[in-house]
Amino acid sequence: MTNANIQNRDAFLSHLTDKLGTKGQKATDHPFHPMNNLPEKTLSDKSSDELLEIAKKRVEKINTKLVETTKRQLKGTIDQLIKEVGQGNILLPIDERFTEYGLTEFTPEHYTKETGIQLMFWKKGAEHRETNISNAANANIAIAFAEFLLAESGSIVVETNAGQGRSLHFLPQYYISIIPMSKIVPRSTQAAAYYEEKLKKGEKTGSAIHFISGPSNSGDIEMQLVVGLHGPLAVYYVVVKDM
Repeated sequence: MTNANIQNRDAFLSHLTDKLGTKGQKATDHPFHPMNNLPEKTLSDKSSDELLEIAKKRVEKINTKLVETTKRQLKGTIDQLIKEVGQGNILLPIDERFTEYGLTEFTPEHYTKETGIQLMFWKKGAEHRETNISNAANANIAIAFAEFLLAESGSIVVETNAGQGRSLHFLPQYYISIIPMSKIVPRSTQAAAYYEEKLKKGEKTGSAIHFISGPSNSGDIEMQLVVGLHGPLAVYYVVVKDM
């Protein structure tokens, strides 16, 4: 919110400080100084392989299955997961990484109905909002790339952009997240720093950044954990190790 959108702010604050018997202060006069560097230091000494092992242990606690594969085997790994969850309608984003990783069968340019796979693709443009939501709600599976996997929490980071809206990640019955090994980072600190740097450089980011920790969970019904109550029934992380 900018100052132009705030009405009578100065008069209100002046009245408040007068009643309190204090003087107004500027936030810039009291810069934030962190007490320690634990957010940056925690797990920062771990290698990619060590972070993967940490993530594997963590995702077990959030009802998520992590699968390791290679770029050459990625298509076969995805196909196997699709079979495991019953095939059906598959919703895909518009993302050039599918071509980069050899998953050309999952791109609009190469898709043919002769494959027998029932694919739906995210449609760009606000005019397709209702269609996209409907497709997501009727999809059995969604497949998308993650921007990061946070080893500490087992969470993935995804962006809302023109090629994929948030309903793609939350409405289908099953969700498959593809994560390059290089995108495994210690914790949310590194992901936040990445986006902060992009903003400083004036680079474009998604309209929303989502941190997803496995399938939906609810424990407020008689203190019993229910998985998949208001989101995907199951989430799979597919880590591509040789990229």
